[in-house]
Amino acid sequence: MLIGIEASALAGRKSGVGYYTENLLGSVMKLAPEHRYILFSNRDMKGGWNPLGEEVLYDKHLFRVRAAWMQAKLPRALGEVRPDVCHFTNYLAPLASRCPYIVTIYDMTLFVTPRFHDFKKLALDRTLIPHVARRADAIITVSNSARDDIVRLLGVPERKVKVITGAVSDAFRPVRDPAHVEAVCKRYGLTVPFVLYVGTIEPRKNLVRLIQAFAQIKKRGLPHKLAIVGQAGWHCAPIFAEVERLGIQKDVLFTGYVPFEDLPALYSGAESMAFPSLYEGFGLPVIEAMACGAPVVTSRSSSLMEVAGNAGLLVNPLSVSEIADALGKLHAEPDLRRELSWRGLERASCFTWEQSARAALDVYEEVGRARAHSWEGARRSATAQDV
Repeated sequence: MLIGIEASALAGRKSGVGYYTENLLGSVMKLAPEHRYILFSNRDMKGGWNPLGEEVLYDKHLFRVRAAWMQAKLPRALGEVRPDVCHFTNYLAPLASRCPYIVTIYDMTLFVTPRFHDFKKLALDRTLIPHVARRADAIITVSNSARDDIVRLLGVPERKVKVITGAVSDAFRPVRDPAHVEAVCKRYGLTVPFVLYVGTIEPRKNLVRLIQAFAQIKKRGLPHKLAIVGQAGWHCAPIFAEVERLGIQKDVLFTGYVPFEDLPALYSGAESMAFPSLYEGFGLPVIEAMACGAPVVTSRSSSLMEVAGNAGLLVNPLSVSEIADALGKLHAEPDLRRELSWRGLERASCFTWEQSARAALDVYEEVGRARAHSWEGARRSATAQDV
């Protein structure tokens, strides 16, 4: 088959969607080199992860808004290339194209927690997603929780939604060299150990409550700092302001964006990783932390309890005191930290990109075969009418 991949998320600084696309595509290509692949992007792929060299169609001058490019220009490119199936890895797909396609919808946060998104996303993406989902030949999502939300809120048949979980790169493992951990942490102004958060700085991640919980345990004598790792997102000013309001500027460190290669050392240097997000389709930092042996505190909600299983401390994300008590408990009980570290390593080993890639290939081939039969039936029907 000729498999198309919409790969705009691979350009520039990658976040969760970019890493998902990179790891899934790389694993798919490794497992199935007999297929041909082509990437479509509205951004220059130079400097980004791109295993296909020049075999990328992109437009870096016009339609820099991805949704506009996708609806206005991509259908023509798809018509010229005619892939057997195209995978759109970031919620949206062109409605005017006749190309058979699969779309990955990671979560339904635009519908479940609309107050956490800017007007553009609500006006454009939230309007398009239901049409994209109905038009898709298959939908991939990353957890059973997200699948249930998609079926309930978009009204698509459950059989159409395939759960293919995220996974962790082999690079995420405990870093056993203390000197390396110390050197990486020092680069970001950190002293081992510390409390760690990894993710975009935005309201949905519940960072105001995490900061309030951290302030509580600082009053109980916790000597550590809180490291908030990630780039600033939409409406992040109240998060920074909360640190100032509580007077803990010296104890909360915002590192900004951290490159992929430094994350394992940061996870390995953390006493605990806190991820009390209000809503997630999967929550990749939870599994990354577990793969590096960091004990995890995360939310008893959405997909996070499904992903963490019995390997994390689960809290009500709306309760500052529960978050604080969980972090305090981990600090006070080294035996519990060791147990959760061991459980986390076991849990993370259940999520591999190879198994995710095999599942994705099954969906590609299923959609490709179904469309091939449909086109062949239409061709025979047209021939019979001509006769």
